[in-house]
Amino acid sequence: MSFLSTRGWWLGGVALVVSGGLVFACSSNDDNFTDGGGNDSATDSTTDQGQQGNDAGKDVTPTTCEAGVTGSCDIVLQNCGSGKECTAVPLEAGVCTYQLQCVTNTTGSITEGYACTQSGANNPCVAGLECIEGRCARHCCLGDDSVCGTSQPEGFTGKCAVNVSLQYCTGTEYSVCTYAKPCEPFQQAPCGPGLTCLVTDMNGTATCSDYASGGDAGKAYNAPCMYANDCEDGLGCYGAPDGGASSCQWNCYLGGGPFDAGIKNLGPGLGGCPNGQTCNEMITGLPTWFGLCTP
Repeated sequence: MSFLSTRGWWLGGVALVVSGGLVFACSSNDDNFTDGGGNDSATDSTTDQGQQGNDAGKDVTPTTCEAGVTGSCDIVLQNCGSGKECTAVPLEAGVCTYQLQCVTNTTGSITEGYACTQSGANNPCVAGLECIEGRCARHCCLGDDSVCGTSQPEGFTGKCAVNVSLQYCTGTEYSVCTYAKPCEPFQQAPCGPGLTCLVTDMNGTATCSDYASGGDAGKAYNAPCMYANDCEDGLGCYGAPDGGASSCQWNCYLGGGPFDAGIKNLGPGLGGCPNGQTCNEMITGLPTWFGLCTP
């Protein structure tokens, strides 16, 4: 069984954020997201900001992890100079035409790991950082956690685990650090009210996410979904084996992992399955102990 990949939400009007293989929408910032998330976006004003603040020089060779966007600066190295930041600027409305340009940012004041709220095209973070998942985040090469700091004031260790795909584009364009609260699935170390615990990679890394709806709870079992954090804690968003529409299905514990003390004998959401279903489906890209309940 394959699962819906990565995080997906519109951010600042231009970014669709993707992470680690699970698809989920984030509702931290925008009330205008058409696919169920929420960010305060203003696509047109982002274009204006790029045109007003552009300080493009000659093209540069991007770092190896800038997969899909190039231009006159490097978004990971942030080589634009004082008061400027390297950012993806849309060259034409409504289509996938972006270029990395140096844009003036002398008003952003929030430093790495601190909470932020995106407001239109105005970056609230200091130059070179980007407001993603409600935190001012550093750009990075996927998997290189050494460049990431910590969340403030909580001190959660940052990980380079979020891919960004630009609006109207497909595929990854660049990556950023995330500073989410860690958790353990099946209520072993729960996130608390209004959050779901998502397993995001083969190592079993699990972090907390708010719900795509922006509310205090996710969608129930069998409800149609688009993103992993559409569903309530303990459920994931999976496509039908025949390629049909995706829906919220129970995850379960297959054994042989970190929770062998009888967890798979518990009920749905706690490592077990509802009556009439069994835990026998492994999920591509996730640990062998993390399964899916099937009839």
